[in-house]
Amino acid sequence: MEPQHGCRSRLTEREVRPVGPACRVVLAGRPGAGKGTQGARLAERLGVQYLSTGDLLRAEITARSPLGRAIEGVVNAGDLIPTALIMAMVDSCIDSDGYVLDGFPRTVEQAVAITAHEGLAPHIAIEIVVPAQVALSRLTSRGRSDDDVNIACRRLAVYDTETAPMLSYLAGHDLLRRVDGNDGPDLVERRVWAAVEPLIGTRRTHPANPVAFGLPTGTTAFVAAG
Repeated sequence: MEPQHGCRSRLTEREVRPVGPACRVVLAGRPGAGKGTQGARLAERLGVQYLSTGDLLRAEITARSPLGRAIEGVVNAGDLIPTALIMAMVDSCIDSDGYVLDGFPRTVEQAVAITAHEGLAPHIAIEIVVPAQVALSRLTSRGRSDDDVNIACRRLAVYDTETAPMLSYLAGHDLLRRVDGNDGPDLVERRVWAAVEPLIGTRRTHPANPVAFGLPTGTTAFVAAG
């Protein structure tokens, strides 16, 4: 199972660098792409908070907060959670001093909402790219109740349907970079860091020759713009 929080024991293995101004990162990728692992590592390295919207949703429901009860009702009805509810939850937890956000946005509507949010708009979005079959294999080997083959296939299909337009939206706003996630976590971490590092201390920059980190030659990469 992917860790959902920063692993403090790894501090000696990776340099933790100050960020100025604060770096705000959105992670995208298929279920099983490794977002939890990479999100926790990146947040630790940047010295910012890591937020998984899945964890936040479960925590709100468990806490029986007014927001949690509203979310639970939507989930029990089998409906998609409205953007307004998700934004309210994220807004109550997120830190304008920097974040790594996993699992949001997932739709164009959500992307519009967060990119328009003054003080919280992401500086960069990173898609961790893995083939569907690799993602399925990872999901079904985790042993979680929601990771049987049929459920995992549905989750992957829903992700691809919902998220492709959202990624196109972020790409059109020069916010998206794509990182090859089809390797071990340490190598993927280096690729993620290579995508984020140019932003540190300068927010958004235009590399002279943008590349897709670890992806085949000719793969389009979108770089954060000023």
